Amino acid sequence: MPARRLAVSLGAVALTGTALIGSGTAVAGAAVAAGTASAGTAATPLAHKGIVPPKNPKRSLAPSPNFLRRPSCAHGQDGRRCNTLVLRAVTHARKVLEKMGGMRFSLAAYEKLTRNEQLFVTVNLERTARGLRPVTELTRSLNRVAQLGANADADPPLNRVPGTLPGGGHPVGLGGNWAGGWDNALGADYGFMYFDGPGADNGDCTKTNHSGCWGHRDNILGRFVTASSCGGGRNELVMGAGHVVRGKAFGDSQTELLVGVCGRAPTDVVMTWRHAKSLLHVKA
Repeated sequence: MPARRLAVSLGAVALTGTALIGSGTAVAGAAVAAGTASAGTAATPLAHKGIVPPKNPKRSLAPSPNFLRRPSCAHGQDGRRCNTLVLRAVTHARKVLEKMGGMRFSLAAYEKLTRNEQLFVTVNLERTARGLRPVTELTRSLNRVAQLGANADADPPLNRVPGTLPGGGHPVGLGGNWAGGWDNALGADYGFMYFDGPGADNGDCTKTNHSGCWGHRDNILGRFVTASSCGGGRNELVMGAGHVVRGKAFGDSQTELLVGVCGRAPTDVVMTWRHAKSLLHVKA
């Protein structure tokens, strides 16, 4: 399972990602409610469904505004000022790279979620904006695996994902992302989605070797399971997340673990996307 590392020149930040599909094949890895804050440019409709794997943006885009340089986003802060800055950067990147509008959700409700729940929600905001199947739930057992990576400033250890999950489902596709020094869940999402390919300081994405480009983005927007991979049977896409506010080397350390499951979804549910949508007033 190859690691993909991106060491960014915007301060001490780094990204790595891994993915495993099927039987050991490694792949590239890495609505605004009344009275609530708008996330991004809520008045701007999506021009189209953006870019999805196997296609990716033609270049990386450094955050503008550069939230990594702002005091309100230092040391893993997760307050309104920092989140607003990151959302402005996401809106700018979506417009420039994909001709999309910004995210739409209740920021006030988002800020009441745990960091792991925020990572889960952010993944689904990216997936559903591009017409992709959402991750149905965040689970305790997968959170525990993801947390091992966050504690170690490393990808979630995919080999620690149980062969049978609570409820009886079996993993058939795995993907893991790690971000260090990107301040909070939305900041990590920016690094994964918009600063992960050509133009970023990614050691696995060079002028002569593009094999590691956009690996984290491919994980977030990946499929990991289909009906055919489960013999036409029931299948689910689920997730774990982990975080450390003060990690070993980069400060804030965050992980995402995406798992395609044959069979029923795990029963150790932390949050479902259906519930999150209701809390955040998300229409998609």
